[in-house]
Amino acid sequence: MRIVGLAVACCLGVAGCGGGSGPQANPRSTPQTARLQALLGRVPDMPDGFSDRARDQWRPPFTPVNGSCQTLFALIGGRPPKEDLTAATAVTYQGVGVGSMAAVSLAVYQGDSSQRQLDAMREAMAGCATADDTTPGASNRLTASALSMNEDGWVTGRLKGRVGGYPYEMHLVIARQGRTLVGLLNAGVRDPDVKRTEELGRLLMAKVGTLDL
Repeated sequence: MRIVGLAVACCLGVAGCGGGSGPQANPRSTPQTARLQALLGRVPDMPDGFSDRARDQWRPPFTPVNGSCQTLFALIGGRPPKEDLTAATAVTYQGVGVGSMAAVSLAVYQGDSSQRQLDAMREAMAGCATADDTTPGASNRLTASALSMNEDGWVTGRLKGRVGGYPYEMHLVIARQGRTLVGLLNAGVRDPDVKRTEELGRLLMAKVGTLDL
């Protein structure tokens, strides 16, 4: 089981957030981004089974061959589409089970671009039938299936299979709150609870809704 923990720990990582020069502000260093980071830094009303303190953003355990799966993994990992992007941040919250964690990504867009990005993510979810890579002996393969939730407008999906040779399951939720695209992943070696995933999604949507972005 120690090997499992080490393998799953590779899912987390830090991405560079250096400021760039130019006429447009770096989306990762704007006042909006600071407000998003403050919102996610500590969440005292997190569902049972998850830490209320944010950790580093999610790093996918492998890079899928499928381009649609790459798009989904990039969003959850804090690399949302850049067009019309004005603010972005991403974090994780540790769970109690082996490899259990929730990953959250927030991306704010100009005008109605968040709706266009949500539509693009819906297409990506439909196109991500299998997430696997070509690394010899890696045993990374996740197969998509439906993830039913009682929320209109949410883009949802389940990826289940093996990562690093061990059983693994991911729940993916992408939704829109105003100009903000909200990405959520609930994952673990043991099957994540669908109700818990839905609870996390509702909590995030409610919190983002309190911000004037």
